[in-house]
Amino acid sequence: MNVMVILCDQLRPDFLSCYGNKQIKTPNIDSLYEDGVLFEKAITASPVCAPGRACMMTGRYVSDHNVWTNDTPFREGVEFLPKRMKADGYMCGAFGKLHHFPAKDSKGFDVAFQMEESRLAVEDDYYKYLKKLHPEIINLYGHDDTGHFAYPLEEYYEHWMADRTIEFIDANKAKKFFTWTSFQGPHGPMDAPADDGGIAEWIEIDDALNIDHVPNCEVVKYRRARDGVKSMKHYRKYRSEYAKMIQIIDYEVGRIIAYLKENGLYENTVIMFSADHGDTAGDYGTIQKGPMLYKAQLEIPMIVANHPDLPKRTKSDMLTSNIDIGATALDVAGDDKPLGYARSIAKMYNDADYQREVIYSEFCDSMKLVSNKEYRMAYYPFAGECDLVKIDNELINLSDEPEYQDLKEQLLKDIIDFMVVAKGVQIEAQDLTPKVQKGLAEKWPNYKKEIPIVFPIGGQRSRQNLVDAGLDGDYNEFCIERDDEIVQFYGKYWTDKRRFKDKY
Repeated sequence: MNVMVILCDQLRPDFLSCYGNKQIKTPNIDSLYEDGVLFEKAITASPVCAPGRACMMTGRYVSDHNVWTNDTPFREGVEFLPKRMKADGYMCGAFGKLHHFPAKDSKGFDVAFQMEESRLAVEDDYYKYLKKLHPEIINLYGHDDTGHFAYPLEEYYEHWMADRTIEFIDANKAKKFFTWTSFQGPHGPMDAPADDGGIAEWIEIDDALNIDHVPNCEVVKYRRARDGVKSMKHYRKYRSEYAKMIQIIDYEVGRIIAYLKENGLYENTVIMFSADHGDTAGDYGTIQKGPMLYKAQLEIPMIVANHPDLPKRTKSDMLTSNIDIGATALDVAGDDKPLGYARSIAKMYNDADYQREVIYSEFCDSMKLVSNKEYRMAYYPFAGECDLVKIDNELINLSDEPEYQDLKEQLLKDIIDFMVVAKGVQIEAQDLTPKVQKGLAEKWPNYKKEIPIVFPIGGQRSRQNLVDAGLDGDYNEFCIERDDEIVQFYGKYWTDKRRFKDKY
C-alpha cells in the first residue's frame, strides 16, 4: 500500500469539527475519520516545532536525536524515516515545511519542494515559484496592506504544496509512493488570502479563555509574562484568523483526497493526518506553545485512514504520539525493524499488551512530561517544581495535595525512566534483571533488538549460582540471538568459554 502523511503546523485538535468543534467546518479532514480511526489522546513528542518534527522523522525522543530546539542539527548517526521507506521500495516525496537543520537537507526524500519560512531565503522553493509570478515581492509571504496574502488562493503556499503533492503522485502512481505533505498553517503569520473564492468563512470565536489565570510554576509564569498578556479582543481575533487558516488547509486536503479517488488510489493509500503540536491561542493569557502541560498546545490530532488493520469511523482513547508516525508507515511497508522508540499505531490498536500506560513529551530540558489517560504531570528540572493535574481540569495543581503523593511519586519515576531511555539506555546485560526488563519493556518494547549488549552473565557457574539462590538463571537468554553484536564480555554462559580481556 501507499503511505501519505499530512501534517499541519501548530494545529490543536479542538478546532476540527471531527474533534467536536461546533463552529469550524472541516469536512475533508472529517472524511478521513469516516475511513479510519480518530485518536482522542494523542500528544506531541515535543511542543517545539523542529524537535517534534525530528521525533517524527527518527522515532526518537528529543534527548536522543539532539534537535533540542529550533535550528539545531541532528546528532551524527541517527537514522531517518524516508531512507528506510526508500530502501523498502517506495518513491518518497516531501512538500512544504520539513523544519530541519540544515534547512535544505531533506533527510533522504527522492523529491523535496520546500517552504521553510525564512530559513532558505531566496533559495526557498515556494519563494522562487511566487517570485516568477510576481517579481515585485520582497518576502516569502506576499502580504497585502492588511497582512493577508495579496494574491489568489491558487498561488497561496498551502495550494502550492497540495499541487506539488498531486504532481508527484501522478508521476509515480504506477509505483509505491510515500508522501510527506506539511502545511505551513495554521502557524502564523495569519495571512489567509483575502481572495479565497469563498472557501474560508470568517467565524467570530467567542470562547471563554480565562486570561487572568496565573500559572503554578515559575518557568511558565516567566513565559506568560515575557510574551505579554493581550486583551480578550486580541485573542479572539487571533482565533478567528486561525480558524480561517484551518479551513484553507481542509480545502487543500480535499483536493488531494479527490485526486486519489479520481485515480483509483485512495483505498490503497494509508493516510495519517496529524500536527507537530498545538497552539494555546490565548488560553490562560498564553500564545502559541511552550513548556506547559496545557492540552491546547500539547495535544494533537491523529487520524489514520484506510489502514487494512484498522476499523472505520472509530474513536479511540489509546495513548499515541506523533513519534509513532514513522513506525506506522514502516509497518505498512512490511518493515518490522524498529525505528527508535516509535510504535506502530495499528499494532498497538490490535494488541493491548503493546499499548502504553503512560506517554512522554519533553520541551528541551525546560520541561519533562508524562500523561496517562486521566492525569498529566510536568516536571521542571532544577526549579524542582511539578504541575500535576487531571487532564480535564488542568488549572488545578494537585502536586502538593496529600492524597496525590503516591501518584506524583509514580509519575516522577516514569519521567526518570523515560529520560534514561531518551538519552540512551546503558545497562550491563547482567543487571538487566527480570524486574528491570519488565519496566524497560513498558517504555521501550523493542529494547531486546536494539539495546547495546555489554557483559552478559559470564559463565555457567554464575548462572547456576542464581538458580541455587532461587532466582531466574535465564534472564539473559535474549542476548544469545545477538551473540555477534555483543560489544564487550568476559565470557558468555551459553558458550562457557572464559576470557579475561575485552572482545576487541
